[in-house]
Amino acid sequence: MSADSETQEARNWAPIVGRWSMESGHVRYLGPQGDTMRPYGICASDVDLGDGSVFARVSVGEDRSGESRFTVGNIVLGYRSEEQRYVMAGLGGWHRAYTIGEFEPSLGWRALATAGVEENLSLGQQYSLRVSLTGQRVSLAVDGVHVLEHVLEKPLRWKQVGLFAFGKGETDFSDFSVDQRPGKLFVVMPLCEPYKQLHEKVIAPLAKQKPFDLDAQHAGQMFGPGVILRDIEQSIVDAKVVIAELTPASESEFNPNVFYELGYAHALGKPTILLAERERVNRLPFDISGFRVLFYNNTILGTKQFEEELKGYLEAILPDSSGNGA
Repeated sequence: MSADSETQEARNWAPIVGRWSMESGHVRYLGPQGDTMRPYGICASDVDLGDGSVFARVSVGEDRSGESRFTVGNIVLGYRSEEQRYVMAGLGGWHRAYTIGEFEPSLGWRALATAGVEENLSLGQQYSLRVSLTGQRVSLAVDGVHVLEHVLEKPLRWKQVGLFAFGKGETDFSDFSVDQRPGKLFVVMPLCEPYKQLHEKVIAPLAKQKPFDLDAQHAGQMFGPGVILRDIEQSIVDAKVVIAELTPASESEFNPNVFYELGYAHALGKPTILLAERERVNRLPFDISGFRVLFYNNTILGTKQFEEELKGYLEAILPDSSGNGA
């Protein structure tokens, strides 16, 4: 657990679908409600996760529905309602031992990443799960072993955490906790002044304030071996928000690296904020001319106004700090 992380334990649970019991630190899926064609359960918690990890001990039971050998025991991320998109990860599903899946209203449940065969699971054995979310990167570790990772096609909009089970049988969840850590904000910009100063004096301090709690970084702060473009792409994937400074070196020399990285962020559906210095940008390229741009003046008074406007942009595109998006 990092120094900036905060551990929370769920105090309250709300069964949404299926039959559940809550006692002695255990949340147990008892089976579906009545004779349903989709024997599954969802139980929502009072805990949120923006970036960080969810921990739980899970044991699966015998599935008497005939759909599979064992019941399913997953942790749910990004829950809003049973009719809206969410992601789940954990034990079982699609006849595999370990799965990361997604519910899409128009498609139903679909597997995003799977590993192992379900026959390798043991009935009634407690497995320690860690499901981690970093921007759009979801990973699953079982008993301390990393088994799966997947980059979501688009960000999760909501932050509520819960449980998912499937089958006619029991699934037991215990020792549930959430390690919440600050999210990431990645800044795409020319690596020169005055943009580095704008990042250090305005963007990074504002991003760190509540309710945003974001660690702001740009490519010039990356160190170590590796391909820098790959590191930048990973940083965009792992970010909650991307800020792109578009101001060209001259009227006709927009930075191609900035536009490549902006295009990658748009392809991921990443929330982006576009910046440009008012006095140096007369016309934006056609492909982005329809996007809203935060124009700023590079002066003392302009910096204060820029800070207030950037705060408004962040408030508009990030879910509120309650985690339920209400």
